[in-house]
Amino acid sequence: MAIDMSQYLGIFVEESKENIQSLNDSILELESNPESKNAIDEIFRLMHTLKGTSATMGFQRMSKLCHTLESKLDEVRSGKKRVDESLIDELLSGLDRLNEAIENIEKGGDDSPVEKDGKVIDNAQPVENPKSEAVIPDSVFDVAKNAIQNGFDVQQITIDLIKDATMKSARMYIVFKRIEEDGSQIIYSDPSVEDIEKENFDRRVKLVVITKRSLAEMRESISNVSEIENVSIEKFQMKKEEKKEVPTSKIEPEKSDTQIQNENEKRRAKLAKSVRVDVEKLDSLMNLMAELVISRSRIEETLKQYRIKEMDESLSQLSRITLDLQSTVMKIRMIPVSFVFERFPRTVRDLSKSMNKKVELIIEGEETELDRTVADEIGEPLTHLIRNAIDHGIESEEERINLGKPPVGTIKLSAHQEGDSVIIEVSDDGRGFDKDKILKKAIEKGIVQEYEAAKMTTEEILNITFLPGFSTNDVSTEVSGRGVGMDVVKNVVESLNGSVYLESVEKKGSKVTIRLPLTLSIIQVLLVEICKQIYAIPISVIDSTLSIKSEELKDLEGMKTAIVRNELVPLIDMREYFGGEIVSNSRAELVVAKYKGKKYGLIVDRLIRQQDIVIKALGKFFKDTREFSGGAILGNGSIALIIDVPSLVEKASQGSKTALTI
Repeated sequence: MAIDMSQYLGIFVEESKENIQSLNDSILELESNPESKNAIDEIFRLMHTLKGTSATMGFQRMSKLCHTLESKLDEVRSGKKRVDESLIDELLSGLDRLNEAIENIEKGGDDSPVEKDGKVIDNAQPVENPKSEAVIPDSVFDVAKNAIQNGFDVQQITIDLIKDATMKSARMYIVFKRIEEDGSQIIYSDPSVEDIEKENFDRRVKLVVITKRSLAEMRESISNVSEIENVSIEKFQMKKEEKKEVPTSKIEPEKSDTQIQNENEKRRAKLAKSVRVDVEKLDSLMNLMAELVISRSRIEETLKQYRIKEMDESLSQLSRITLDLQSTVMKIRMIPVSFVFERFPRTVRDLSKSMNKKVELIIEGEETELDRTVADEIGEPLTHLIRNAIDHGIESEEERINLGKPPVGTIKLSAHQEGDSVIIEVSDDGRGFDKDKILKKAIEKGIVQEYEAAKMTTEEILNITFLPGFSTNDVSTEVSGRGVGMDVVKNVVESLNGSVYLESVEKKGSKVTIRLPLTLSIIQVLLVEICKQIYAIPISVIDSTLSIKSEELKDLEGMKTAIVRNELVPLIDMREYFGGEIVSNSRAELVVAKYKGKKYGLIVDRLIRQQDIVIKALGKFFKDTREFSGGAILGNGSIALIIDVPSLVEKASQGSKTALTI
């Protein structure tokens, strides 16, 4: 009898991806430590799980491939074969095929399951279960009797799982679903549903089922579930046993079909340990949350305008609830950056091997969390950076030895949180960027004039590599040119309201630092007034705010500066920068921002308040306006542009009226 398993396809794909990634990690661990029994055991466990779930879903090719890979490892475990490079390559190649199969299934394709032999285990001896037999309560007999009177059959099913079965609860969940799929009802379970959920049982489960299906149909349906050793089905004996006070599932007599169905729905819900939510639903939830934030701001503005103080307490409570809800929604969307990083050990391993280089990858801060949408988008840029680092950053083993470097090159991938931002760094100890070569190529392409080249700073030269299509390589390789993809990195990062900058020391190495927002929707900002317009500055980049006397502002070689906490801080007069009218005042309001470990002061007319705002994209028309990362709708309906401090400082340093020395 054909069983529709499509409703479990999403869960199967997600779990398979997780298992394949874990297998990938374990195989790489085995490569680095061929004698590791733990690595071999973990690979066996994961492969066995993937084999079982594939077979359960009907993907027999995947299941057979897993079995083949298991057999290869079994030769190692039995001492017939040693772990060598060819075995690792074979395991990883098989893993790639499994991954391709999952991708094909995800796109709606099929794994073309092989013909089943149709063999059904019958008359097998049941496996002993040390747990004492629970006594079936009278209420079960009453329900069974009523079912028989209405033309149903009542069957007693005994299911024995194989020894050392994995995910016993999940196996039984699938059994329950298969039994109940065509309207059959489970009216008794030993052990109870709660014990099955907690995997508080050995190998045997007994069920009493009301059905109209034949014994053969029922047996075949259940036997096809992975890791089931034996299925025994017989007619339920209606003779009542003597009552004993034994805890059992509570089932009231004479229940209607609706009541029984509701109970089974609850049972299925209990057996599901976790809930997987479509990202689109989370996006919708975040959008609703954003609209709530805007509505709250409008209410605040209205109440302030009409001075309705009686609503202050209710408004404060609404604000607290909104903040709590906002925090919860954002946490739901957060995932560890390991979700992105976990693919790179395999990338580094394959590329270094293909290019005959020895490269070690160091990963730090993989527990750092960021928004799921950000994580989905940042993977490709990081892949560009790592591929470039291996291809043209890390030298050959011979060249490194001649330079007095360790023969094994190092790539470091790290992440950490700073305020409302996540900082991701990709660094290597390779040859670094050749500034002279970059300038020469830029002049050849007409990007830079010769008379400008001598005045360019190191940072300005390195930033040329972020221009579309720029590369210092005359011959492209299969992997990448040193500059190929750098414009992609910059474009993707900036589309996420982030920033990227490059540091490099020739013959020592290079580092690319990416700053990303924790979330793309709601951030905390400081509202300021500049030339009668309201602007927003993200709290995450602000060090402090203060009011200073106008005479404390000093001109130093054409640059405005001020002493802030015994530190000389360069200033950008935002009124002058935006070309507005500067009203003389005895004091200046200063927002001290942080960028690249340094402090910069932004002079504004007035500090207004701190507020949560919803980021709105400015659209393609403003794509070249780097000073603003987006806009926000305020409570009174007006628009506040969000100042992008890193871009502002960068542009100001490249020749504005208030040029900075950075």
